[in-house]
Amino acid sequence: MQALLLSASLAVILCYLWYASLIKKRQSAIDALIVLNQKIDDRLALLTQLSNVSQQHQPLTPAHAEQWQQLHDLKKQSVWSHQVDQHLPTVLTIWSSMDTLQKTLFSNLHGDELDEQQVNEYLQLELDYQNASAFYNQAVTDLNQGVKIFPGSVVAKLAKVTTMPILTAAE
Repeated sequence: MQALLLSASLAVILCYLWYASLIKKRQSAIDALIVLNQKIDDRLALLTQLSNVSQQHQPLTPAHAEQWQQLHDLKKQSVWSHQVDQHLPTVLTIWSSMDTLQKTLFSNLHGDELDEQQVNEYLQLELDYQNASAFYNQAVTDLNQGVKIFPGSVVAKLAKVTTMPILTAAE
C-alpha cells in the first residue's frame, strides 16, 4: 500500500514538473513574440524616418512606392492580440513578409544623406529581430516536442497546452 501511495505521489510530482516546464516554455515563446512585435514596429518607424530623408535627395521609383504601400498594408494586418490562437500563424507570416520588405526597402535607401546613428540603430533592430526570431523558434520547438512526447502529451492535454507555429522566413 505504501509503495502504491509513493508511486502515485511520484507520478503527481513528475506531472506537475512537466506541466511547469511546458508553461515556462510557452511563456518564453510568448515573451519572444512580444519582442518580435516591438522590433518589427520600431524598425518600420525608423525605416520611415530614413526613407523620408532619402526621398529628399532621390524620389521613390514606382516599384519602391508599391513596396511601401504593401508594407503599410501589411502593418494594418499585423496586429497581434497577445493571444496564442488561430490568428497567430497569419500574424507570423505577415511579420515575415514585413521583415523581408523592410530589408529590401532599407537596401534601396541612399546612404550618403542618412544619419549614421539612425542607420546603426536600424541595423541593430534588424539584428535584434533576427535573434528574437531564432529564440522564438527554439522556444516553440522545445514546447512542441514537450507537448508531443509522453508524458507531456497527457499533461498538455489535461492542461490545455497546445503546440505553437514556427516563424518561417518569407520567400
